[in-house]
Amino acid sequence: MSESALVNADEGSRFASSRGTPQLTAMAWRNVRRTSRRTWLAAGGIAFAVFLLTLILSIQIGAFTGAVDNAARIMLGHIQLQHPHYQDDPSIENRVTGIRSIIEDVEARPGVETASARAMSFALTSSGERSYGAQIMGVEYQKESKWSALPAMQLEGRYLAGPGEALIGSALARNLGLAVGDELVILGTAVEGGVAALVSRVVGTYTTGQPDLDRAIVQVPLGDFQAAWNLSADEAHSIIIITDSVTRSEELAPSLSRADLRSLGWRDLQPEIAQTMELKLVGVYVMFVLVAIIVIFSIVNSFMMVIFERTQEFGMLMAVGMRRRDIIMQLQIEAFLVWLLGAAVGLAITGVLLAILIDQGIPLPPQADDLMKLFSMPSRMYPVFEPNGLYALPIMLIGTQIAALIPGLRLLGMKPVAALRPSE
Repeated sequence: MSESALVNADEGSRFASSRGTPQLTAMAWRNVRRTSRRTWLAAGGIAFAVFLLTLILSIQIGAFTGAVDNAARIMLGHIQLQHPHYQDDPSIENRVTGIRSIIEDVEARPGVETASARAMSFALTSSGERSYGAQIMGVEYQKESKWSALPAMQLEGRYLAGPGEALIGSALARNLGLAVGDELVILGTAVEGGVAALVSRVVGTYTTGQPDLDRAIVQVPLGDFQAAWNLSADEAHSIIIITDSVTRSEELAPSLSRADLRSLGWRDLQPEIAQTMELKLVGVYVMFVLVAIIVIFSIVNSFMMVIFERTQEFGMLMAVGMRRRDIIMQLQIEAFLVWLLGAAVGLAITGVLLAILIDQGIPLPPQADDLMKLFSMPSRMYPVFEPNGLYALPIMLIGTQIAALIPGLRLLGMKPVAALRPSE
């Protein structure tokens, strides 16, 4: 019989009289240290599972957050405040009143960078004999020029700088045969059925890479829009809010809703990205489940080998009076210690690597530089720490405890005399 088995038997004899969890823990820790190679293999699997889920989730969330923020700064904003019926019925009558006091209140909220009013209506745009339908957007160009990505997407000309000007998409300019400096005629339906007429000089064209925007959006100063569509200076259809982060916008959006004002977060404004993110995250969780199953099976195999290798030791422990359930408890403590070691290593590696990546970012391939510039996207992707990745810890804890219990149940039918008999 091995020296370690005799030492365990001596400790088991003392435990039989003291019957304390500290004694069991000490025995379990000694056994974990004794089989260091097996311990590190099992702990490494747990560390890898924790590292994998947390890192991939953080990278995925970072990528989606970057996409949401980029889309928000092109056109939509992180949050929009609208008339309660405007989302379902975007008519000129469903407008927000008292926009100045609302903007003042919103900009006083923590985490809000800026808020600006926007009025919108569909109208007929024409130049010469060519006419096309478009959405006319009255904007506070002084504010939008500071946060919007459109000024960086101009193909020709410049952004809005005063009354009587218009910024149009490159596709619409091509369809109408317009160039910078030409006049654009806009005809629509004003409040209460009147005719809205506006003549603006094209000062710039933009390309977002999204055909629906490039051929259908015209921006004009908010004052011009209000005058043409018979809105007062304190009326608009949306208040666009830009926050310092996508996460902050999710926290802020619900608090801005009230009876006469509907608050739309980025998930309402960008449902396609939200759905894509949910599908991608399902794939990540499925991959983690597969990795967790593989790790748990390896731990089951490891503890199965423990049962076979330490059969005589367990027989000796039972012979000196240690109960079977206490031996099983010892194995559970060993599994817990292995999990604790793996969790500590996994968290340490993940924390260090994530801290570096969050600070430095992940550089995108040089081949994507032109594409990134076209869409005004950064050349680096920055992960965002995702706390849901830490769910790997309790999942792996439960898995390791089950993995240790399955082979440990074999002890229930073990006879001390048969266990002490040398194997041939």
